[in-house]
Amino acid sequence: MNDEVQGAIPAPADDAEQVQQVETTSSEATAEQAAEQQTEHQEPEQKKEPWFQKRIGELTREKYEARRAAEQYQAELQQYREQLARLQQGEAAPQMPDAPHVDVESLVEQRAAAKLAEQRFNESCNKAYEAGTKEFPDFDRAVSNLQMLGANREFLELVVESDAGHKLLHRLGNDMDEAARILRLPPVQMARELTKLEFSMKQPPAPKPVSKAPDPIKPIGTGKTADSGLSDDIPIDEWMRRRNKQLRR
Repeated sequence: MNDEVQGAIPAPADDAEQVQQVETTSSEATAEQAAEQQTEHQEPEQKKEPWFQKRIGELTREKYEARRAAEQYQAELQQYREQLARLQQGEAAPQMPDAPHVDVESLVEQRAAAKLAEQRFNESCNKAYEAGTKEFPDFDRAVSNLQMLGANREFLELVVESDAGHKLLHRLGNDMDEAARILRLPPVQMARELTKLEFSMKQPPAPKPVSKAPDPIKPIGTGKTADSGLSDDIPIDEWMRRRNKQLRR
């Protein structure tokens, strides 16, 4: 009987082992939950990216895209020039299957015109920036505000073409609500609003209204007149003093 009871009761060593396994499992579960919570708290911080970092990435991508496009244009232009040179020497142009007809001279003129337009745009931007920094101490901050609003190439072209381009940039850079409204407009309406703003900035300030009240009434007599006037009622010595004073004037 005692042997049966003892066989039904587990050994103490087995109980300790089971308790240790339960504690180990609980510790691992708690560690996993803590790691998951920490990851959840860290993920938003890792995903958050400052606006200027995004803008720098966009500018970098645009720069390399423009460089690749320029290299491609240069390669095509060189190919067209070689083809034109062969044609001028009387050689037959190589036949390309399904190749469209290309007017090489027109293409060269278009590329030259585009390059000239880009050069003029850069010069206008530099001119507006130099004038703005000389006239307005906070011009850089105004330009930064417009960049944050996403001022595009079309907007800048319209602004810098104006004689008061730097003043427009400074005005809109300090009035971000108005700048955002204009930037959302289609090109034609954008040009119209910028022209209206430039015209209003060139107008002289309104003169102060002139008062229509009558002039104040001047007093009939003053102490100075009585002191310098001649009268028979004053003593002779005072009369002579006043008379000599009048003669010395």
